Amino acid sequence: MARTIKGNKNVVQSYIFTTAKYDFSAYEKRIMYRLIEYAQDEIKGIMIRDHLHKIEPTLFGREITMPVSDILKNETDKNYKKAKEAFGSLSQKHIEYEDDDVWQLTPIITNPRIKKREGIAKFYVFDEIWQCLLDFTKGYRKYELVTAMGFNSVYSMRMYEILSGQARPLQFTIDQLRDMFGIKPNQYKLTANFKMRVLDVAKKEFECSQARYSFNYIDVKNGRKVVAFKIFPTLNPENKDSASLRARITKQSNYKNTDKSRSLRLSTLFSQLRTCRNQQK
Repeated sequence: MARTIKGNKNVVQSYIFTTAKYDFSAYEKRIMYRLIEYAQDEIKGIMIRDHLHKIEPTLFGREITMPVSDILKNETDKNYKKAKEAFGSLSQKHIEYEDDDVWQLTPIITNPRIKKREGIAKFYVFDEIWQCLLDFTKGYRKYELVTAMGFNSVYSMRMYEILSGQARPLQFTIDQLRDMFGIKPNQYKLTANFKMRVLDVAKKEFECSQARYSFNYIDVKNGRKVVAFKIFPTLNPENKDSASLRARITKQSNYKNTDKSRSLRLSTLFSQLRTCRNQQK
């Protein structure tokens, strides 16, 4: 079945979502990219009019229908087993919210099912999750759907999200990056391993792909110990397609929001994004 990615499509993603902590696999992230794309289309009033895709409002959110091939890397990726595992594992990840009055645990997707002969997946997204995808009160990031979905490494995907639209250097501690990339405590404990397995992998993928962003980085030391990295975004204009050339890559949204309680609630939701599988064991 042919992929439905046609050309480079800029996708707007909430900055809160970009900087949240999670440990998604590459296939899970491709599901999320698709959800972000669908949410953006809804904002623009674009209706999906083919028989393979459906986004239908329900009493509690949205029912999503999409080809399984939509989350595969490219035309040569036939790893449907990985895709099936991604739908299953994503359904076990939750957003946890708690304030003085309410505690709430909401799965990112629910009830995934695949019609094997047709290669069609169907699942539900609760309104709390859908509204988070639509929330732009905290700024946004733009990145190219085709490029982001084409990376092999989930670290490349993550870095591409963080750098998208950035012009100024960014500095993160090693612990911050570990949290943002969902790296487990026992992984890449040595700084040299972290650089080789995470930063250098992402940088190499950027430079070998048609990504319009790349980066350089330097160590930030406290004495002789590396405690952080300063990341310098670079732009590769020759890698932009004509549509991307005309698109603005940076924009700030209006930070004022008349519904401050909703903004705070959504911000808290995404800042606490994490997997709950350990709690369920």
